[in-house]
Amino acid sequence: MLFRQGLKVRGLDFHLYYPKPRSAASAAADQYAKSRISFRPHFYFGDATQEIDFVIYLNGLPIVALELKHERNENVHDAVAQFTKRDHSHRIFRHPFLYLAADTSDVMAATDPRKEENFRWHNMGLTNTPTDADEYPVAYLYREVLSQEHLLEALSFSLIRVPEREAEDDRPARPACTIFPRYHQSRLVRRVAQDIGAHFAATGDIGKKYLAEHSAGGGKTVSICWLADRLHSLFKAGTNEKLVDITFILTDRKSLDTNIREDMDKFTHLQAVVGIVRKADDLPRFLKERKSIIVTTQQKFAWVLDEIQNNPALKTLRVAFLIDEAHRSQEGQLGAAIRLPFRTPGAPDGEAPEEDPEERIARVIREHDCNQLFVAFTATPAPATVSMFGKPFDRYTEAEAIAEGYIVDVAAGIISYKTLYHLHCPVVPPDEERLYPKGVVLKALQNLAFQDDGLIQYKAEVMLRLFEKDVAPLIGGRAKAMIVTASRVAGLRYFTIIKEKLKERGAGYQVLYAFSDFVHPETNAAISEHAVNGLQTGELIEDRFEGDDYRLMVVASKFQTGFDQPLLAGMFLDKPVLGRTAVQTVSRLNRCHPGKRDVVVVDFTNNARQILTVFASYRTGTPFEPQEPDQQTCLILHAEILAAGVFTQKDAGDLLSLIERGTDAQVQFQVNSLRTRFQARLTEWEGRKAFVALLARFVKNFHFLTCFFSYPAAVGEFATFAEYVGPQLVKAGAVSELMKQIRATLVTKAAVQYQGVTTSGGPVRLKSGKGAGGAGPVPVKVSVQDVIAQIRATFDITDEEALYIKQVTEEKIADPVIRTTVQAHRGNVIYLEGAYRGQVNGEIQSAYNAHGRYEELTDQKYTDTGGIFDIMAMTVIQTHLSLAA
Repeated sequence: MLFRQGLKVRGLDFHLYYPKPRSAASAAADQYAKSRISFRPHFYFGDATQEIDFVIYLNGLPIVALELKHERNENVHDAVAQFTKRDHSHRIFRHPFLYLAADTSDVMAATDPRKEENFRWHNMGLTNTPTDADEYPVAYLYREVLSQEHLLEALSFSLIRVPEREAEDDRPARPACTIFPRYHQSRLVRRVAQDIGAHFAATGDIGKKYLAEHSAGGGKTVSICWLADRLHSLFKAGTNEKLVDITFILTDRKSLDTNIREDMDKFTHLQAVVGIVRKADDLPRFLKERKSIIVTTQQKFAWVLDEIQNNPALKTLRVAFLIDEAHRSQEGQLGAAIRLPFRTPGAPDGEAPEEDPEERIARVIREHDCNQLFVAFTATPAPATVSMFGKPFDRYTEAEAIAEGYIVDVAAGIISYKTLYHLHCPVVPPDEERLYPKGVVLKALQNLAFQDDGLIQYKAEVMLRLFEKDVAPLIGGRAKAMIVTASRVAGLRYFTIIKEKLKERGAGYQVLYAFSDFVHPETNAAISEHAVNGLQTGELIEDRFEGDDYRLMVVASKFQTGFDQPLLAGMFLDKPVLGRTAVQTVSRLNRCHPGKRDVVVVDFTNNARQILTVFASYRTGTPFEPQEPDQQTCLILHAEILAAGVFTQKDAGDLLSLIERGTDAQVQFQVNSLRTRFQARLTEWEGRKAFVALLARFVKNFHFLTCFFSYPAAVGEFATFAEYVGPQLVKAGAVSELMKQIRATLVTKAAVQYQGVTTSGGPVRLKSGKGAGGAGPVPVKVSVQDVIAQIRATFDITDEEALYIKQVTEEKIADPVIRTTVQAHRGNVIYLEGAYRGQVNGEIQSAYNAHGRYEELTDQKYTDTGGIFDIMAMTVIQTHLSLAA
């Protein structure tokens, strides 16, 4: 810190250097260019003439030390060992803030060279590539990292001195240390700052969106803090005008948001400008005080949006949002709500059917929220995230994190057990049974089987034996494991049974159960997490799990994302996880810990191959490509709802006026009247459910698409109406006929069968997922007995493939765009059976991708010319041709 603070000698202040000026008023504006960088090769020190290959100086004082090796003789690890073996009492080790070890291919960096574990990889990616074919792969080291501009930037901005902290309350003691960004962290911060500065200089606004796809182990939270620090100090070139007035750090971690709070606390120079929301009244106070950086959860942020919208002064501010876990936070109402208060002041909500070029430009500017900057961080972006933010602006992949040793490879192999069970439903004979949507029945029956007491007893014993044999000895005998269950009821049984088994065994460890409070469907008893686990008032279950006496945690829809426990080395999956959910769930095991080299994943859901396949698809980055949102989707759904003849646009206006001016009793009287009309117009139960689902899909699409487009006021009015009325149209009552049959179904036989270890099959090529479409497919109808008969066939994979072939084919037959295209070209057989067949084939593969069916996408019997995908495409085309005849 000597460089930053300078020297005080006999009352005189000596500045040892001036950082790059960030505004025209900075004292460094005239002095920055006077700094001088020099270097000295073969720096000798000590009595034994020890040598450092290179020392770099700033204004005559050492700031960087380098040890360089040629891979013909030695490598980067030898350079690290050379640093660690030095006598660090010599003065040359007092001043440099960075120690670099490099060979011709790799670079490692440390701020403290005394221990080998202090050196971290400082590579560009999985492999370094030279900027010129005639240079070494590490050319970026001397052309970029060691350039004068980057060295001064690192010294003045990137280097963070963390002061010592004594233990107090629930915070442990912390020794003083220095943190320095890894290469991808400094790259992200620098690139965003440069790009938004150039954008502002060209346009006068900061309206851009960036997606940072950074894997676990990439130091995401501290990257967010570094970026917030940089945005806070950004000025328009040559002026005193700040680019960003307020930076919000938004996280949906709820009780886990302590990660960002802890890292932001290390940036002690920002304490005066950072506001960390701890209670409800903090946000209004921070906004009033104009805190430059506000850290909050999305849940705490949403309630204050109305105040922001009604405050004209806030609308004029340029605001940045740094969003943690972007795949959830930007979707739906919250995403739209965040954008609405900060739209260009005075912008109209509706749009004319026709507009001249100037009006179109004005609308585009308004739709892109010109006074907002968004940087979204996520390890596993969803298709909707990629569509909103575009291709990743910066990427640090899981493959890099594994190769560099920051996370453990959790997808090298999965122990697979096949769950077998037979079901019997005695309620009604098959010839009198009603028909229900196949997916609903399948899920309900699987949940029933997975809640069976005998099956849980059997699996619990298998899990405990595997834990004690394969997991418990890991990490020096301290390893913990997570049991992921299919439902809260099943989780409760697992917890109770395992607790009893541990007591019978006299085990020296205990089990916890993490879940959201619920009412038990059989006993109507209120089940709470605190009571079940015996937690103290204010105690968090994750804090108790930190103790060495708690080794197992049963979870039900909780802690499958955002849960960091480095001692977690085992996972038992008794709940099917697919797609990004599989990556997020199993990745709970990837946090590093001294002595942690292996993890154990056991799957009881017949799904090991699909899990490994989706891991491969995300290993080097998101498999999705940006898709342009379709503005017509909302308009099509709106027209479809009105065409059903149940509600009118006038109904929407009348109800919203009543909500604004009337009493709740008057509003509910009107809703009851609308419900009566709904029941009279739609007499079939399936028709009613389909209409309510259509309303929900319209509302969801409206909230998402208003992030990109403006719609006529009537569409927004009807979306509000549909959101209010839709959930009240089908009143909850007695147990449905379907659930009566489900609950009467008995598990007659159950067992688990060892299948062996499924290993990773390598990378998989995937096509991009499709965005939300029109009304959706007609549900496949089956009876409960039909599904039981299928399950009795022991879940043969061919049956599962047949299910998806039928489902996706019917989806495409129901696609109005394909229908219109086929009918328009019904006389052009060459086009339909040639180019257009290939296009439909591609859409079918996109649908498989969206369903998480990654294995079929790499199977030649599907992808070859004339294969299953081609047959499905021709089936879709021929069906539309026959309908048009």
